Amino acid sequence: MASPRPTIALVVGGLLAAGLAGTTAASARAGDGSPVATPPPPALLSCPARYDGTEDRPVVPTYDAPDGFDPGDALAPAQTPRRALVCLYAAGTNAEPAPPPRPLSDELELTDGLAQVATDLSGAPESGSFDGCGEVGGPLTHQLVGLEYPTGTVWVSVTDEANACVLGSNGDFTTDGAVGRQVAKAGADGGWVVPTQGERPVCGATGAVGRAGVDSELVPADPVALWVCRVDTDVPGRSSGTFAVLRADRPRLLAALRALPTRAASGDLLCVDDTADRWQVEARYERGAPVVLDVTTGACGPGGVVSNGALEADVSDEVVALLRRTTTQP
Repeated sequence: MASPRPTIALVVGGLLAAGLAGTTAASARAGDGSPVATPPPPALLSCPARYDGTEDRPVVPTYDAPDGFDPGDALAPAQTPRRALVCLYAAGTNAEPAPPPRPLSDELELTDGLAQVATDLSGAPESGSFDGCGEVGGPLTHQLVGLEYPTGTVWVSVTDEANACVLGSNGDFTTDGAVGRQVAKAGADGGWVVPTQGERPVCGATGAVGRAGVDSELVPADPVALWVCRVDTDVPGRSSGTFAVLRADRPRLLAALRALPTRAASGDLLCVDDTADRWQVEARYERGAPVVLDVTTGACGPGGVVSNGALEADVSDEVVALLRRTTTQP
């Protein structure tokens, strides 16, 4: 039988330090010297010592929402938080949940991908019913996500569960369980870096690719390595493997790619003729999914095209020369 719509509780009391501490009002003076009230700074985030919610009754600490944000409209603001804290509360398994209260089991701060946090949480769909879990067994971990902004804070309760079926909530707005899996993945990676372009073949293998920023830079952020492979079907011998870009060439290749004037990608690079060279360039990062560039010479544009799936550019002679050297090294 389906459980009733969850009651969303706001937890109060001394046990939950986050969001509950009072603040001291500051003051300033106007041009005429008279005092002018200024808003108090938001309380610093810290993890509550325990989580009292259940699978059908998520709870969050009290908080003062930032200016302009109504917690009934979305799970979190669309603006980028300046800090994101994740508090973990192990709760047994979905078959045998541990009864509340669950003590704090771990905490971590997300330092990467905070803009993506805003995009994904603010865009989470509204959902108001919990029908129970159990199709797939596995561990159950409740997670409180504290988000800090210049004028306030928001707390969100989400759960990492194998069926992604436990509702998330900020106390007013509820969403489905998919966000809980995203938070768990971000915690494992150390940052909120969710693949943005799904899975695709890359140099003979298939993997998830894409990350925030591919719509503004061909190679966003700071990759730790660049790998290149030829994808010409008729290229024999050593040039048909996958090669790491030489350390001395890596900054040159990145600079050459970032110097190219970009435009919105027009789609897959299908205008390749028999005279074209074709490569895939995989930009790998310390955490999260890579960015993959498709590069071709020949018929596509004046001399060739490079595309990351969201942006494309006419390729330069320097880029082509560096890729040819990389994929013909002994």
